[in-house]
Parts: sequence; C-alpha cells; structure tokens
Amino acid sequence: MSTTEPERISAIDTLLQASARGDAPGYIVGIAQHGRLLVRRASGLASVEQAVANTPKTRMRIGSVSKQFTGLAMMLLVEDGKLDIDQAVRTYLPELSGPNGAPTLRQCLNHSSGLRDALDGAAYFLTEGLFPQIPAGLSHRWSSRFSDAHFAPGEAWNYSNYGYLLLSLVIEKVSGLTLGDFMQQRLFAPLGMVDSQLFPDDMELLQGLANSHIRMPDGRYRRGIYPSAELLGAGGIVSTVDDMLRWAANLREPKLGSAASWAEMLRPPRFNNGSEHNYGFGIKCQLHRGVELRWHDGSTFGSKSALLSYPQQGLDIVVMANRSDAEPGAIGIRIAETLLADVLAPAKLNVDAAGREALIGHWYSRESRRVFSISPHQGKLMFAINASPEGLLRVEDDGAIGNDSSAGPLRLLSAVEDTATQIDVQLCGQRETYARLPETAPPLDELAAQLVGHYYLQDFATPVRIVFERGELHIDLDSRYQPCRIRLTPVSDEVLLCSLRFFGAPLQGTLSLQRRDGAVSGFYFSLQRSWNLYFARSEAR
Repeated sequence: MSTTEPERISAIDTLLQASARGDAPGYIVGIAQHGRLLVRRASGLASVEQAVANTPKTRMRIGSVSKQFTGLAMMLLVEDGKLDIDQAVRTYLPELSGPNGAPTLRQCLNHSSGLRDALDGAAYFLTEGLFPQIPAGLSHRWSSRFSDAHFAPGEAWNYSNYGYLLLSLVIEKVSGLTLGDFMQQRLFAPLGMVDSQLFPDDMELLQGLANSHIRMPDGRYRRGIYPSAELLGAGGIVSTVDDMLRWAANLREPKLGSAASWAEMLRPPRFNNGSEHNYGFGIKCQLHRGVELRWHDGSTFGSKSALLSYPQQGLDIVVMANRSDAEPGAIGIRIAETLLADVLAPAKLNVDAAGREALIGHWYSRESRRVFSISPHQGKLMFAINASPEGLLRVEDDGAIGNDSSAGPLRLLSAVEDTATQIDVQLCGQRETYARLPETAPPLDELAAQLVGHYYLQDFATPVRIVFERGELHIDLDSRYQPCRIRLTPVSDEVLLCSLRFFGAPLQGTLSLQRRDGAVSGFYFSLQRSWNLYFARSEAR
C-alpha cells in the first residue's frame, strides 16, 4: 500500500525515537530529497561526562567517509596536471622501498593495492597490547617495515587505511600544502562546508565536537580516543549533518570536480583477472534492491557514520553517531526503504540453513591459509572469514550463493553435498579450494605440547610466547605493563581460532601452523584485514 510523505516521515521519527536516550550518546540524522530538507534530528548526549546534548550543529567524526574527500582531492590534482593516478606510489614518494612503493595511486584509492597496515594487526603486538597514543609518523614507519604484501597489486581486494595515508602524503608533497589546508581551500570552502575540517588528533580540543564513546560489556561507556595522531585522508574529517548533506548533493550532482574526475571516482575497480568490484575512490557503487546507491560508512574509536545517496531519486541520507554500539548504515538503509518503498525491488533472499546443513562448519585453504566458516543463524546461514563475522549468505541475481565481504566479492561455487570434504569459493574472481576441518578438535594438551615456546614477529623481531596454563592455551605478549593474552582454541592440528578484546571490543582471528620435519616452526596470525602475519619459532627443539 502506498503511503504519503508525512506518513513516511512519521515512520522515520518512530524509528529514530527507538534509539533516542537522554542519558547516553546518540545520533544526528539528516535527510534531503532533490535538495529539500525532510528530516534534521539530533538525539542523545554529545558528552555523557558533561551531560551536553547533541544538536544538529554538533560536529562528529565521519571516519572512513573521509576517503571520498581524499579521492576527489586526488582528482583535482589530476585536473591541475600534477598527478597521474596510474603511476606507482614511489613516483611521488621515492623514499618508499619494498612492496609499499609498488601499487599505483588508483590501486590505493580502490583498495586493490595489497598494502599491509601495521595499525590493523601488528601494532597490537608492537605496543604489547596497550595500543597507546601513537605519535604522527610512527604507524607509517611501522608499515614501511613489512617485507611482503598481502598480494601483488591488482590481484585482489583488502581494505587498507595505510593506502590512504600514503595518498595523503602524496597530496601534501604535490600540492605543497598540508592535507588539512588543501581540503579547506579546494573542497570545504567551495562547497560551503563551514563546519568541516581535517582534525587528525583526538588528543587536541575542537569546539563543538562531540565526544566519542565506547560501550563496554557491562553497559558503561568509556571515552573513545583514536590511538594515532595520523587520522588523515583515511578517516580524519569532522563535520556536521548540514555540511554532509552539502557534500552528498555534490556526490549526486557534482558541481565540484569535472565529469571526467567523477567518472573515475565512480569507476568499478578491475582486478588483474578481469573481474570487478563495486568500490570506487572511497565510494561504494551498487544496486540496492534494483536502485542505484552510492554510499560509504565510517568508524573510529567510539564514533560511526554513514552517507547514502540515491541519485535517480535525488535522495541523500546522513546518519552520524558518537557511540561504538551504533549502526548508522543499517539505520540509513531502513530510512531509504521507508522513503523509497514504491520503487524498490524485492529484497534478495538470504540462504536458508534447511537443506544446506552440509555447508555448516569450518573450511580451510592451505593456499591462502584462510579459514571460511559457515554457521546457522535464525534459520539462515551466516559466514565468517578468519573467524571474523561477515554477514548472511544470500542468493545473488545470478542464482549463486555469496555476498560482499572484507576480502572482496565472494561466491560459493560448490554444490551442496552431504559427503562433501571440500568446497570451492571464489573471491575477487579467483577460485580456491577449501578443505573441511574436523568437527572434533585434537586434545588440547597434546597440541599445546607442540606449540608452547617463544616466537617473534617477522620484520619486527617482536617476541611473544605461547603458554599453556590452567587448561587454557594463549599467546602471551609478555607485556611489561599489564597481563595481555590472546586465547587460542584448536579446530584442527593446523588451525586454531583466536579471541581477544581490543578497547573493550571483541576481536576474532585465526592462527595456522607451519611445520618442518613434523615440528611446529612458526605460525601465521590473521585478523579481518590483516592476513598471515608470520611468527617464527625462536628456540631450538
């Protein structure tokens, strides 16, 4: 049944009211259609500590939504004749050695660079689990020490904030301005974004900026501070809902940036094997129930945001939150489905667990050392990569089972067979065989006897221990400051699941063992974005 615009706005108010609390951090939401403001709402507290309320003028961190600003900044320099995005990074930063200088600027922009990011894994070990405030320049120096990449440039997809840090340095080198000054002069001022700026350090103070809040397991909130002074083009912008609606209007109907620049911004990346993804230059371009959608979300330590733009319908949605337990993207989608109910096609079907029980379990690729897991969830099938939950499997337009993932577009290629001992999974157009891991794990004490000992992180010589105490197996970071351990749960004699808490948030990963002459000689540690960090054994057996 068709509804009127006032009825739909009332339904959105009801949706937003469900998350509105006067004693907790909250949300700011803006909705415009064809430039006409429909909704401008604020709820919750900008500061729980000071009991100051959010208002529509409150500034918030937009996190990785900043990446599309960096993308346009790069293209403006292309228009100036100062950049070629198909040149290698080392063309502009010749001091880079090893794999970090190899990708093109384009590959950094669309995350097909393969670059490793120390902040997405290694820093947990380098800081002995504390992850303190990291001075500007240090994460760049750490990331520059890796002797290998996740993959050759253009081979696959891996979200890399470090790639955007390098792009930030290129903009500064070529323009002769700081990134903040460049964005102010070339982006914010021309678009009238008077309350937006690059603000790279949470230890500094900025008037009107909401505090970030991390929700703890017991329901309390603690202060969220991004642990690096290098929040640049990857996620350093603060803004308001009004300014972000101005940006969304330019995303939908560009006035800043040439038509050729925006064609590049929105172009789907093509991998070396010819397959494509939906991620442009900091913008995800895809169909939402048959309707074109340009969007991105962002997350820092205690702040989240999402920007959604439907160009054919002239609809722009901005959702900002200063709490880690927020889901701005999901709220934005529900708003869009309320306002565009008459034009949206039926939603894609999530895959039923019934009849596909044979898929449930852990599957392992010895080629990539990736663990692909499938589990039942409310009658559907949920999948995880390297133990990190990704979402529900769904039936794609071509009838295949798959979804987008943190490792790129995923398709399950194998038929469902009760006796299957392996399945074929396609990521970024590359087919890979995964073997079923046993349902019963090996005895913990037997595996522990093989694992206990000293190891060190390759490229950094950072020591860790694997210990077995009180019936539990852990990676011990030997922190000088506080106990810091990663719990290990065996799945097979070569794969273990890892669990840790990071700033109050649970993180999952995997550990795969390397053996020589039957003895464990090292292990590979993987998280969602950081794959196969290698730890070599450092003791004689």
